[in-house]
Amino acid sequence: MYDHQIIPQTIVKSNSFTGLMTLYESNFLKLIDFVPEFTNLEGEHIASSKEENDVIFSITKKEKHTIFFSMSYIFKDIVSIELRPNLKIVVYLDGQLAQVTDIDETQECSNFNKIISPHKYVINQLWRKNIIFNKWLEHLIDLNYKLN
Repeated sequence: MYDHQIIPQTIVKSNSFTGLMTLYESNFLKLIDFVPEFTNLEGEHIASSKEENDVIFSITKKEKHTIFFSMSYIFKDIVSIELRPNLKIVVYLDGQLAQVTDIDETQECSNFNKIISPHKYVINQLWRKNIIFNKWLEHLIDLNYKLN
């Protein structure tokens, strides 16, 4: 079993410091498994799957030990394009950690918000955001998304 196959919420107490660090490490390992060349990326990239919407990765800032990026599904209709859930992520290369710092939850009509909102008082904010990222990466890997 690889480290990225470990399910963080089953080996540590959720909403604990140790749990968050384990989750951040799992996020990093899944990200690198999903996009092995991630640390070399610049700008915007699209990951595609035959089964679901495309995903856009936008590298917004790179520093010596830190990469900032956003990640969203691309929802298209006749009138507009919507990017959701619009995760903002910081990758700490020296610590091999990936942390979600923000999820755009401002649109009341967003289907994504309808899924997560009923649980916002039960689950710690940091834990919730990073579990979403962790499971999303797992889902993208399972569906064989390929970065173009």
